[in-house]
Amino acid sequence: MIRIVADLGNSRLKWGRVGSSSRLESTRVLPSDDPDAWASAWQDWNLAGAEDSRWAIATVNPPEAKRLGAFLGARGVGSTRWYRSAAGVPIRHALERPETAGADRALAVVAARAMHPPGRPGLVVSCGSAITVERITADAVWQGGAIAPGLGLSARALHLLTAQLPLITPRKAPPAWGRSTGPALEAGLYWGVVGAVRELLTRQAADLSPDPWVVWTGGDAPILGPEVAGEAACVVDDLVLHGLIHVAFGGDAG
Repeated sequence: MIRIVADLGNSRLKWGRVGSSSRLESTRVLPSDDPDAWASAWQDWNLAGAEDSRWAIATVNPPEAKRLGAFLGARGVGSTRWYRSAAGVPIRHALERPETAGADRALAVVAARAMHPPGRPGLVVSCGSAITVERITADAVWQGGAIAPGLGLSARALHLLTAQLPLITPRKAPPAWGRSTGPALEAGLYWGVVGAVRELLTRQAADLSPDPWVVWTGGDAPILGPEVAGEAACVVDDLVLHGLIHVAFGGDAG
């Protein structure tokens, strides 16, 4: 039986193959709205072979989830488990309405929490289209978090909602000011996001004791994590996929 975990977001579909040791063996990053790319990856992984596959899928994108479900159904995948909100993820929490919180947030917390010994609080920073900062108490209760626009989303908003600002997404730390529009945008976008994340971490950690661990994940984590936390930043790829392995297949979340 082939086991696949998948994270369907607003801009990307990432899926990973789970090995016999219940750890990720390989992953693919695909557009969230391109079934042709999905079909190519399906062929590359030879998922059309005789062996059945089981899928565990987290999604925050209902329209594309419907399309992905049809894609898998047309290829004979009979075992598909969906996680569509935090309410479907087995995790201790203090949320008021877990059905409105993303499954990806909950699964990232599951994986990060499993990486650390009990008795210490933690914070999880996910850097994707949105940036979320999640707070976990020392007794392993997810209390909720904060949601802010990420680098790419902020850049697109400035471009689409103004008449003349170009589309720019900084991929490394720029100077803090610029002599023309492009560098000025890079400075504002990058350092604005860095400042927002730093402030959220400081305020969320203020009354946590002992000092919380912090885990970073998501496409922009490699550039934002070290900027905020220095070289000691703990950046973990595919944290949501690790959480899916843990809750769907009873495997290692690390």
